[in-house]
Amino acid sequence: MNLEQAAAKFRPVSLKALKRMVDEGLVSEPLNEGDQHALSVLSRLWADEWYVAQMNMSFKPDKRALMLAFPNFGKIERYILNSYLPDEHKKKSRVSAYEVSKRLRDHFHIDYPEFKIKRIRQIAYNMLRSTRGEWRRLYLALSALERKSINKQLEKSVKKSK
Repeated sequence: MNLEQAAAKFRPVSLKALKRMVDEGLVSEPLNEGDQHALSVLSRLWADEWYVAQMNMSFKPDKRALMLAFPNFGKIERYILNSYLPDEHKKKSRVSAYEVSKRLRDHFHIDYPEFKIKRIRQIAYNMLRSTRGEWRRLYLALSALERKSINKQLEKSVKKSK
């Protein structure tokens, strides 16, 4: 079975995800029976909201909110975006695109184009402006939901411990 057929059969696993799985050696191309069985299990898990929610619980709330608000962003893009969003525990400060680029080189050992950093910085700034709505509302709504669910879990754990 080729990847296009697999993407159609094993929804919601996308063609892009399948290609990455092949690149990383997780499945072979063309797919053998073992790969097809693994994909059928994976597609069942990803199609069930409960499993997806449980798997996402392993991520920190802020990261979860960013992943949901920006599904097309990878690890690096989320890191850049997070560099420009204020954290509850850190002091507000402005970070230059050059500084973020330097951090990426130091920590991830990659040269990321400065114009892309500036584009992501603009998204972050738009989110922080009260006049700019869509991205900000989405991120804030997701963050609020995450905090609410964490508070509920804390309340439950406190009640159990009493």
